[in-house]
Parts: sequence; structure tokens; C-alpha cells
Amino acid sequence: MLAIFSKIKNMGKTRGVTLVEAILYLTLFIVVLGVVINMLLAINSSYKEIRLNREIEISGTVTMESLLREIRNASSIDVSNSQFGVNPSKITLMGVDESSNAYTKTYDVLDGAFRVSKDGGTPEILTSSLGSVSSLVLKRLTTSASEAIKIELEITGTLGSLSKTEKFYGFAVLRGSY
Repeated sequence: MLAIFSKIKNMGKTRGVTLVEAILYLTLFIVVLGVVINMLLAINSSYKEIRLNREIEISGTVTMESLLREIRNASSIDVSNSQFGVNPSKITLMGVDESSNAYTKTYDVLDGAFRVSKDGGTPEILTSSLGSVSSLVLKRLTTSASEAIKIELEITGTLGSLSKTEKFYGFAVLRGSY
């Protein structure tokens, strides 16, 4: 009985692991590390896609809302300074503000940036840095009673190796034309 007790007592003094145990622990660690890294890469990819989608949506929404609002508020279109049915189109709108002052607003695209300028001043860019206007086609529709603009806008965004294109459509009747 004393021999068994001394063997059990000596077993607690052995330290270290065998080569097989070390290989198993290392393999398990590498597998867990691989899964964690894969999850982080997937999260990063999803974040980039969500960010790109958000930037394109914001750029498209801001651009369309501004253009549609100004078309509806305009009293007429300066046809000589506008280009319709081509890509990129350009439109110059004439109207009257709240103080009864006449103004002109020009919407155009330069190097993928959608710009608006008031009374020939410095243009303000409405699109974000991640999104660029790849197509803007404005079509002028006239009847004996009114005048309207059909808008076809395409915005392309790029973030790293990820790229996405989205189309926006709109239609507005000039308030001052009917």
C-alpha cells in the first residue's frame, strides 16, 4: 500500500506536457484563432458594404431632393444655359425667393460631383466623397399648360475593392408653369 501511495505522490511532481499534447493544444489554438480572424474579416467587409450603401443613399437622396424641390419652386427654365437629353445634363432654373428677389440656380456635374450654384456663385457639391455621379440625364417635357423635368440619376460608389451603383428617378412640374 505504501508503494501505491508513493507513486501517486510522485505523479504530482511531474511537470510539462508530452509532444502529442503540445501538438493538440497548438492545433486547437490555431483553429480557434482562424475562426476569430475569419469573423473579424467578415464583420469588416459587412461594415464597408453598409458604409458604402449609406453614402450612396445619402448622396442620391440629397441630390434628388434638392433638384426636385428647386424644379417645383422655379418659375421657368433658362433653356439656353441648360442641356437636356444628354449625359451629363445641366439645368438652369429661374425663380423668386421669399423676399421677392429673382435668382438663378444651376445644377450640373463636373468630375463626378453634382454641383449647384446660385446666381453664378461658387458651386456647392452635394455628393459625398465616396459617391460620384456616373450618369445624370434630364428630360424636359412641355405641354401647352405646363413644363416638367424627368430626372434619371446614377451614382457609383467605391470603397476599397468594393464598388456599387444605384439609380434614382424623379419627376417634377415647375410651379410657375401652370
